[in-house]
This record gives sequence, C-alpha cells and structure tokens, in this order.
Amino acid sequence: MKNVDLGLTGRVALVTGASAGIGYAIAEKLAGEGCHLIICGRNSERLEKAVETLGHYQIKIISIAADVHKENDSISLVQESLKQFGRIDIAINNSEGAKFSSEAVEEFDDEEWRNVFERKLMGYIRMTNLVLPSMKSQKWGRIINIIGTSGKEPAGALIKSGVANAGLINFTKAVATEVAKWNVLVNSINPGLIDTPRHREYLEVVAQKEGQTVNAIKERIDKLIPLGRRGAASEVANLVAFLASECASYITGVTIPVDGGLSKGAF
Repeated sequence: MKNVDLGLTGRVALVTGASAGIGYAIAEKLAGEGCHLIICGRNSERLEKAVETLGHYQIKIISIAADVHKENDSISLVQESLKQFGRIDIAINNSEGAKFSSEAVEEFDDEEWRNVFERKLMGYIRMTNLVLPSMKSQKWGRIINIIGTSGKEPAGALIKSGVANAGLINFTKAVATEVAKWNVLVNSINPGLIDTPRHREYLEVVAQKEGQTVNAIKERIDKLIPLGRRGAASEVANLVAFLASECASYITGVTIPVDGGLSKGAF
C-alpha cells in the first residue's frame, strides 16, 4: 500500500503546547510529513527535550518558550516565528483549559470565570488574530483548534472548560466563514478521553471526588467508550495532519470529535 502524500513538505507549522501530550504528538506527526516547526510551551526544559527527540527529522525546528495565555508572549511568539521563517502556513492552537474541579458551580467566583475566558478562549482568539494577516496575504493557511468534547458534551468536573470550549467551537465556525475567500481553512478537533498527562490529572480529580481508586475510574470510563478504550495522542495528531493537508482542501468550519464514539450528539 502506497503512502498518501499529504503535500505538507516544506510547510511551516506553529504548534503551541508542544512539549508534551497531544501537542507533542502533533509536532511529531507534522515533522514526519516534512513540515518545518515552531514549537512553544511554558517549560523550557521540556521544550529542549522535545527538540532533541524531533531532531532526527530532516526539517528546521525552533523552540520558543511562551505562555500563549499572555498577550505579550503571543505577540513575541508570532513575530519571532515570522522572523525565522518568513511565514506561518499552519497554526495549531493547543493549550490546556481550566483546572478540573470538584466544587459546586455556585462556589466559583467571578475572578475564576474571568481567568477561564482569558486563558484558553482568549488565547486561541488572540493567536488566530495574530497569524491571519500573513496567511491572508499568501492566500493559503490552516488554523486548527484543539478544543475538547466538553464544548458539546457538558460534564460537571469540566464545566469551566466546557463553557470556554463552546465559545471556541462557535468562534471556529465564524472565522472559517469570514476567511474562506483567502483560502484559509479553520477547523477544530474535539479530543475525547485521550491518554495524556492532563487526562491522568482528570482521573485523579474524579477518583478523589467519588472516593474511588483511579483504576476503578479507568475501568468505568473504558466501558462507556464504544471502542472500549481511551485514545492515544497520535490518533488526534493523525487528524491534524489530514486537516492541514491538501487532502482536506474543501473542509472548513467544522469541529470533529476524536473520541472513540463517546459523544452522544449527532451534530
């Protein structure tokens, strides 16, 4: 069976939250497809390790320590990326949402909600706004937002993330409609229960809240998933590569779940 040429060789991809988990898996997949990379994250040490492990790919790769929840860091990240490569073809918005919580909703104060909106929601909006001018000028671009199923499937421990994620799903559709005439495609992915460090943190919170062991929670969760298992970060990365490629040249404004069939909604 021949490999499918995704047409990504030589493209420049900016991946946020790329030092671990889904972000790293995305960076590795795009590197394997021949993309030059800008990877960013808040932890410089983990970024250096990521660069080392990706070093065998025949690409140019730079790492920039940045917190994309902060305006100045986001501006500097994009400016340095453009300085180094002259363009950004693909932008992957991938950062963690609100902390998992076992508190009742009425216990959240206004400041907590403001922090939720300022972090992931405004972080993605800001990064999108920063990369769009160069994409529009070259009449080619891909923006892919890694969101999460809580934007469509509300859950108690994920209520803060869910509210922000719902906003991002709406944002994705609206921006995709606006920038389509410049051949800039904007899509989102809703990872379900993917085996990452953040998912393991979620398991700990749920186990503590319910007074059960983490293994008991894992077994219960796996039974809820039609495919009978949690996903791998590489399975999210595979869809990212497809959406970034020429194979997906007529797909924009959609949000696709990668969740083993867990989501109940038909749309």
